[in-house]
Amino acid sequence: MDKRNFLNIFYWATLWTFGSVLFCPGISLALEGPVHHNIWVKLDPDRKSAQIKDILTVHLIEENDFVLKLYLHGDFWLGKVTIPDNTDFIIETTRALATDEKIPLTEIAIRKITDLPWPEFLIIEFEYGGQVFNPQNPKPSPASEALDPGIFLSGASYFYPQTRAEFGPPDLMTFQLTVDHPADWKVVSQGQKMAESKKGDRVVWEAAQPMEEIFLIANRFKKFQSHHEGIDLYAFLLKPEPELAEKYFIAAKKYLDFYEKLIGPYPYPKFALIENALQTGYGMASFTFLGSKIIRFPFILNTSYPHEILHNWWGNSVYIDIENGNWAEGLTAYLSDHLLLDLEGKGSQYRLQQLIKNLNYVNESNDFPLINFKGRTSMSSQAIGYGKMLMMIHMLRLQVGDDAFLKALREFYRDRKFRFAGLDDLRISFESASGKDLSSFFAHWTYRKGGPELKLASATHTRSGKGHQLHITVQQAQEGPAFPLKLPLAIWTKGKAVPVIRVLDMTKKTLTASFPLSGEPGRVLIDPYTEVFRKLDRKEVPPAIGQTYGAPLPARIMPTEGDFPDVLMGYHEFAQSLVSDSSVMGPLIKDDKSGLVPNGSLWVFGRTNAYARRLKPQLENYGVKFNENGVVIEGKSFAWKDHSFAFTLQRPGDQEGSATWVIASSGESVPGLIRKLPHYGKYGVLVFKGNAPENKFKGSWPFQPSGLMKTFHPGNYNLPPQFPLIDYKPN
Repeated sequence: MDKRNFLNIFYWATLWTFGSVLFCPGISLALEGPVHHNIWVKLDPDRKSAQIKDILTVHLIEENDFVLKLYLHGDFWLGKVTIPDNTDFIIETTRALATDEKIPLTEIAIRKITDLPWPEFLIIEFEYGGQVFNPQNPKPSPASEALDPGIFLSGASYFYPQTRAEFGPPDLMTFQLTVDHPADWKVVSQGQKMAESKKGDRVVWEAAQPMEEIFLIANRFKKFQSHHEGIDLYAFLLKPEPELAEKYFIAAKKYLDFYEKLIGPYPYPKFALIENALQTGYGMASFTFLGSKIIRFPFILNTSYPHEILHNWWGNSVYIDIENGNWAEGLTAYLSDHLLLDLEGKGSQYRLQQLIKNLNYVNESNDFPLINFKGRTSMSSQAIGYGKMLMMIHMLRLQVGDDAFLKALREFYRDRKFRFAGLDDLRISFESASGKDLSSFFAHWTYRKGGPELKLASATHTRSGKGHQLHITVQQAQEGPAFPLKLPLAIWTKGKAVPVIRVLDMTKKTLTASFPLSGEPGRVLIDPYTEVFRKLDRKEVPPAIGQTYGAPLPARIMPTEGDFPDVLMGYHEFAQSLVSDSSVMGPLIKDDKSGLVPNGSLWVFGRTNAYARRLKPQLENYGVKFNENGVVIEGKSFAWKDHSFAFTLQRPGDQEGSATWVIASSGESVPGLIRKLPHYGKYGVLVFKGNAPENKFKGSWPFQPSGLMKTFHPGNYNLPPQFPLIDYKPN
């Protein structure tokens, strides 16, 4: 399994915090400063229940005739709600629902019954209890319960009374959380651990920094602790593994130092790794909640772990104003996944993969502007909200230069820490740091969907004195106006292996430019390091399985003979798994002895499928050989017995689209293929072994750039290494 691509498996929910989903129109409520909770919880984890007291302090901005509404989970019994030493208020409770109409709520409405002014702050005492709601496991099954997921409470649990502003982002809060619990359990929350009893049956966590929500996580953890530069480090593991904890402490120290140097001081007093029996990849303020399998993959220490640490700057301290664009996923990916590869000289390849994902998964029916990205819900939304946002941030770097880019990031963090920020706030920081007007750039790149289709329309040269003059015309071929961008290009002079890199401003759909050269031009290449978000030409992209997964209405061609019954049933199970909506899947047909195969991309199932014969010539051109015993790929032999294969190729003939040929070793291997293949989207050839199945080979077909390059004379043309954003690495 590709280590860098591993995040695609588990990041469906990365940074998806379980915040309040309630919005109740008609509330006239204004709060000044964060709400403060002083919560005491007596936790009975075996019964999944709790007794809770909360003293809530709300600072108010007076408005006429407003009603303060608070919400608790509807399954709690409500013992009392009181406002001590104050008789100017009436308290009413009613049943309600969260906006998704799935979580029952109790609404507590507080109204003033006198003409006296509202106080500057209100103290409200609550007593309640009952079964607690785990939003990561809302309908526990015997299988999930057998994993011992413990207790997970968040804003979506409504285990504390919540307010909600009528407009804008939710109200922030501070808290002190005291939990009484069985001595063999450990309880974790945000902020700093203030106290812990000698018996180990009480803990106090305090968050002095404003938070979006409150978390309470409990299990029979083994606690490990370290310290670094004033920051408490924890590892809460489900097994006594001090060596594993130490590896995470070493990595945490390395990346905390790295990101403090890059952006600014770490915002919290602690950082904790918390193990989850369920396979999740969540990032919360001051901790990360990662699945048991995930944390035991060694490459996670230098891939998803720094990503989660960085979220404490982006998204978990500078909060996302979700109605004004979720910028945090793209910025976090840019400065973790992308930057760490860029420091190894692989940034260009990473950016190319983002363009390929966009081509594979985004089409006219599911595209949307960056301003509308809330969070990842599909491969297409991830390609936009993570990949396109990452590319826009890189283009922003080209617009302002590296020094101003770093200055803007640091100012954005300094000025917006513990506040909500949207894309417009990001623009303001970059304009301030660079002194440039970026309104047009942001208007086009955040409020428009799609992107430019770049073409090198012409490239010629003429003699000019003792040298030559290179003339180029570049076009944006998409419908609609031009996207403003900085356009890099590489120009090689005949006989020289190293190019000159130029950067042009492109503000119109056609750009013409001329360059004096000392000799005859050898080659010109537009966007040599893949720094511009654009819609790739399908001819540029090596066929990959993600193209078939992302294609509109792909047909499924089933075999009619030659396989064991369990394998044939498995292929039908695979074909059925592709149907998430009848409107997004093509027909299910038998193999093409009749020759009637619809247009578009194809899924081809079975070793003896008649249509597969048309695919073998392409595979042979790529050096793949077939024989009675198995398949030879890059000199490696894989037997038919116990091996499954997935080959993705361009559809034969003149028709557009991809064809993915799936060969399963057994019916038992098919469920694993269904589960795993979507996470290998960038590969054209995949081999798995066994019924699990385990990946044994993955490869990509050769990349063929076209449409952006003109070669005047054959030669040895090399691109020099590109300088990364910074000149230091994590150490």
